[in-house]
Parts: sequence; C-alpha cells; structure tokens
Amino acid sequence: MDTPNHVVPEFTLTNALAAVLIAFAFIALMSLVKEPSRQKINAILIAGAGGVYWSGGLGVWEFMFGTIMLFVAYKGLKHYYFIGIGWLLHTVWDLLHHVYGSPIVYLEPSSSAGCAVCDPILAVWFFFGAPSVWNLFRKQKMITI
Repeated sequence: MDTPNHVVPEFTLTNALAAVLIAFAFIALMSLVKEPSRQKINAILIAGAGGVYWSGGLGVWEFMFGTIMLFVAYKGLKHYYFIGIGWLLHTVWDLLHHVYGSPIVYLEPSSSAGCAVCDPILAVWFFFGAPSVWNLFRKQKMITI
C-alpha cells in the first residue's frame, strides 16, 4: 500500500446525484426480473462485487474481503437480507478505496466514493425484500361488499 502518495479525489454534489440515479436505475431494471431469478442474479452480483477491487491497493485484505463477500453471497441465495449486508460491506470497502486505494473505475478517480453513495440505497431495497417498483404503479383491485 502506497498511502503516503495517495491523493484523495474530489467528490462533488454532481457525483453524488449521479450515484443516486444509478442506484434508482439499477432498482428499476432489476424490478423487471421475475423472482426467484432476481434474488439469484443479485447474489451472484454481490459475489462479484467482492472481487472488483482485487489489485486495488489494499494488499492481502482484498482477498480476505472477497472471501467474506462469497460467504455473504451464498447466504444471499436464500435471504435478501444478506445481499443487503453485502452492499453495506461493499460501501465500507468503497470508502477505504476512496481514501487509501485505487478507484473502482480507473478513468473516474471519484468512482469509489460514488459507489459508496449508491450501495446503501441498494442495501435498503434488499432489506425490504427487493420488491418490484413497477408494482407501485399497477392499479390495485378493489373489493366491494
């Protein structure tokens, strides 16, 4: 880890708003995927999220984090709660990379901070069981007596 030479990238309001929009776009697109495929795909995504920073500047800790994320992803195959935990763990990892390591997207220095804004929004959605947002717009059937 070469932290003495690391410069913490600037993170602006525009970066944060873009991250929020990305989170909402992800939720909207994933809402189109039917269950149980939605849960399985997201468990696989959280496993992949554990490996995106390998060679990201935090040494052996990158592999330890990846191992933890694999366990969380495995549990996420049965319970959305664990996928939410995975996104919160990834948020912490994003912040560490923003301050001490390499960004998640090489060409965008503040991408790790943006990911740290996006991930908790996703986590909240998963803690609620990842409901389809499109069901909010469907007309509810009324029962009359």
